[in-house]
Amino acid sequence: MTQPWLTVIMPIYNGRATLGTALSSLEGQSDGLEIIAVDQGSTDGSRELLEAACARLPIRIIDNPTGRSWTQNTNYGLREAAAKLITMLHQDDIWAPGRSALLKDISTEYPDVDLWIHGADIIDRKGKAVGRMCPPFGGSRRVLSFQEALSDLIVQNTMALPAVMFKRDAAINKGGLDEELWYTADWDLWLSLAKNGVGWDPTPAAAFRIHAESQTMTGSRDLQSFKRQLQIPIERHLEHLPIRLRKMARKRAEAANALNVCLASLHHRRLQGIGSALRAFVLLGPFEWRDFLKSSQIVNRLVPRLKLALKMGT
Repeated sequence: MTQPWLTVIMPIYNGRATLGTALSSLEGQSDGLEIIAVDQGSTDGSRELLEAACARLPIRIIDNPTGRSWTQNTNYGLREAAAKLITMLHQDDIWAPGRSALLKDISTEYPDVDLWIHGADIIDRKGKAVGRMCPPFGGSRRVLSFQEALSDLIVQNTMALPAVMFKRDAAINKGGLDEELWYTADWDLWLSLAKNGVGWDPTPAAAFRIHAESQTMTGSRDLQSFKRQLQIPIERHLEHLPIRLRKMARKRAEAANALNVCLASLHHRRLQGIGSALRAFVLLGPFEWRDFLKSSQIVNRLVPRLKLALKMGT
């Protein structure tokens, strides 16, 4: 078998409802790819769906019935990967046509970075585009310095998981995903890998699905745990910014976290954290509000979720 240039890691657990769509999005652009599906003992037919897809896609299925989380399953796939470049695809997300070619092109153009990011659509349960998720890096392909990238990325994770590619060796050297971070493990890893700069392309070449049963929705019921998940990556990586940028980045990140906790509370029909969110936003000051809204991408992230909440309420 020819050495693959890209490994796609898919942590799988009872995802049959959307898994077929995720796999279909890889068809026609899987040349040179290795797809590693790590199945955590699915009982809904996901395993059988993967087996059937092996006839048309270069899938290697790894059974991990004792797995505890998507992070552990992803790290398993990372260790097994044969390619030098890695991307992740969760069972409810999809690739856009041409993503494979875009990734090969951008990694060839910017070979010295460890992390490449592109834009992504946000889709609902039915696959309808309801928004856009991407960092505020502009409308043209380019390389960002670590300092420029971190100043925005530390405020809020605006990178859709299926819209990121990274070097396997760099991720292994960083220890892979932190398996204690059920919500922010990907953000934490991206911040680590940005040290050599970031390759950016605004093309929405993947789609991230939001729905009420996703872990990001259900896991935030424990607000204290959720808040801690948000704090840890900031505490780990903020110190790498120069002092002149660190103070404002911290204020923006703390305001974003307070807002995230408030929104999680409201999603679960509670009224906690509203005062803290308002206070953190006011303390930024009017001259910082515009930059905060840009870095956090709060409008682009909030509108699709409001649409979802309204649909749930009808």
